[in-house]
Amino acid sequence: PTATPKPTPAPTPKPGVTLDFWRWSYASDFVSECLKRFEKHYNIKVNQLEVSSAEYHSKMLSLFAAKTAVEVCVVRDSYLEEWISAGWIKPLNDIASKSEMEDYKKRLSGISRERAFYKGDFWGLPYYTGTYCAYGNKKLIKEAGFDEFPKTFDELDEQCEALHKMGVKYPLSLWPGHAMEVANRIMGDCLRAGIYPVFDENWEPLWRDNDKLIGIWEFYQKAWKNKWINPADWTEETSYMIGEFAAERNCFGFHVYYQLRKFNDPKTGGKAAGHIELFKQPAYDIKDYPAKGLGYTRIYSISSWCEYPEESWLLIQFLGGKDWEGKLWMPKKWFLEYGLGFGYPELWSDPDINENAKSWLLPNPSFVAELEKNAVAFPHATVPWASDWYEAVRPLFQEMVMGKRDPKKVQAEIADKWVELRKKYTGK
Repeated sequence: PTATPKPTPAPTPKPGVTLDFWRWSYASDFVSECLKRFEKHYNIKVNQLEVSSAEYHSKMLSLFAAKTAVEVCVVRDSYLEEWISAGWIKPLNDIASKSEMEDYKKRLSGISRERAFYKGDFWGLPYYTGTYCAYGNKKLIKEAGFDEFPKTFDELDEQCEALHKMGVKYPLSLWPGHAMEVANRIMGDCLRAGIYPVFDENWEPLWRDNDKLIGIWEFYQKAWKNKWINPADWTEETSYMIGEFAAERNCFGFHVYYQLRKFNDPKTGGKAAGHIELFKQPAYDIKDYPAKGLGYTRIYSISSWCEYPEESWLLIQFLGGKDWEGKLWMPKKWFLEYGLGFGYPELWSDPDINENAKSWLLPNPSFVAELEKNAVAFPHATVPWASDWYEAVRPLFQEMVMGKRDPKKVQAEIADKWVELRKKYTGK
């Protein structure tokens, strides 16, 4: 049972306050509509500013370098440590009340709580959270003669070949291709190769000379050579990827479960609507099946040059926590409209959420909870050199997939780059 929510007392906003809120482009009109509710209640104007997901990190770094008065921004856990270490975002310990922090500590769970209260300080509330999953078109694999989704990469290879012969143009999607997501794929492949932990206690990479990881990457090379992968996966944004699955030009993908909200919607999912299902992460070796998944969260924080911290905290609560009525209004709305995950387990008991999820979160909503039990927090995200590493390894990985580099050499090169950056940042 959930405790009766306590309404948030509204402080008197300073006259003429405008909050600059930075985010990457996604559902912009939806967010603008929701912000009107906040603006009307508090008489605070919110200036919603955004760039593409791929450009977001570099844009924010340029704003921070200029000490721009950013009030609220979204922080991926992939660069949380970097931004904290550099002093670009600041904790809310002296802005939120002790009772508010205690309440959120009780309500949040798993990786959302871990990131919100990272290293003992309170950094913000979740925008969305979830687990990187494997998903595929169940109708297509049945038409190709298979009853179950692949459990190993040999089975994935077999199914891709059959699907391609059947007319599925690009059976395997390696979307998205920007640097952070390529790094996430590398970490996910380590888990699919049975490598966990991925680093030792001194941040030494543990994937060198791993034959299973090499095997996964050799499969990608084969898939590329056979034209089972669309080269546009490296450059295109979300709407393109949705369209490829809707037209049944793709069958398998590895990304976040909220994508199924669009895949299985008849308005956006095309021929694939109602047929895209989650399945357990395949492993290179059946002994490692099911492979662990990557868990993640994105949080709303304030910058170190925030001019209106109290008002910004009200906005963070509205966006990622309780509104003035004590309701988790925005987290619930994000799920209902876009399928974005939330860090509040109590919402899984919400009848609206359960009813909504039945139609698209296939095979069933409870399957997500099962996958999340086998998920681990991004192993590479909590170091200040993570973003530099993402940029360095992206071309190495992509050129390897395209057959221009040897998988074993790339395995060593990305490990060497990690060690080089670790020494640059820490001296050891």
